[in-house]
Amino acid sequence: MSIISDAKEIAELVKKLGNVELYKKIVELEGEIIEITRKNNELQQQTDDLKKIIEAETSLEFRSPFYYREDDDIPLCPRCWEADKKAIHLVNVKMAYNPLRCQSCRSRYPLR
Repeated sequence: MSIISDAKEIAELVKKLGNVELYKKIVELEGEIIEITRKNNELQQQTDDLKKIIEAETSLEFRSPFYYREDDDIPLCPRCWEADKKAIHLVNVKMAYNPLRCQSCRSRYPLR
């Protein structure tokens, strides 16, 4: 059983006993448990996101002006990585001037 279902079960038992004050307190406690659980889930998601960023940072190599993943010759957008920690590949738009473009932030870069 989870703590939330335990709190609900206790609330129902207290309700049957007719102790209104205790029932109110248990319902408040149940709300606090739900809020703590929600915050815990948010923090777990943030932790997972940070772990992904750390893993990505350790697998990237900076070759000015671009970042590259290990075993990947397609450059990543330096603006997206440095500002938002997003590893976005640049695409060649076959233009004479600044042919590499980021599909996310729309930055353009010359070929090296």
